Amino acid sequence: MDSELEVIRTEMEATRGSLAEKIGVLESQVRDTVAVAGEAVSATKEGVMDVVSSVTDTVTSVKESIQETFDIGKQVECHPWAAFGVAVAIGAAGAIAMGPTKPKSPSASDQAPPAASWYSSSSAPAGSSEPGLFNQVFSRLQGLAVNSLMDFAKEMVDRSAPESWRNDLKGAINDVASQLTNRH
Repeated sequence: MDSELEVIRTEMEATRGSLAEKIGVLESQVRDTVAVAGEAVSATKEGVMDVVSSVTDTVTSVKESIQETFDIGKQVECHPWAAFGVAVAIGAAGAIAMGPTKPKSPSASDQAPPAASWYSSSSAPAGSSEPGLFNQVFSRLQGLAVNSLMDFAKEMVDRSAPESWRNDLKGAINDVASQLTNRH
């Protein structure tokens, strides 16, 4: 019986040793797995931070690009002829939208531009066929707008047009201004 007991103890010791060895290997594997998982989490975190930084840079770049695109002054400076064309088109569209009005009779006051006489205090007598005060003021404001637009166009021609074109372009601008202001 003692020998059986001794055999059982020896087997228990062998099993205990085997279990301890297996637990040690398992513990080592768990530590390695945790270490690899920690490194993976760190790498993922760094990757996410890189993506966030990249997206932030892209958004900032797009925002600056949009601000630059809609900077009217910068666009006029970079593309003066396109700005001139847009200004002329807007002025012409405004004149067309107002429609034809009763033609003016020629007089000495036609020699002065509408901008110089817009503040005139004359008003139509009651019951006359002249437009009302609102129409007169609006017409004068429109004349101011056309003259301002044409002055801007002439300034752009002076700054940007080739010397050989300047006089012809200014003449064309004057013709357009005359046509637009004579309609009102």
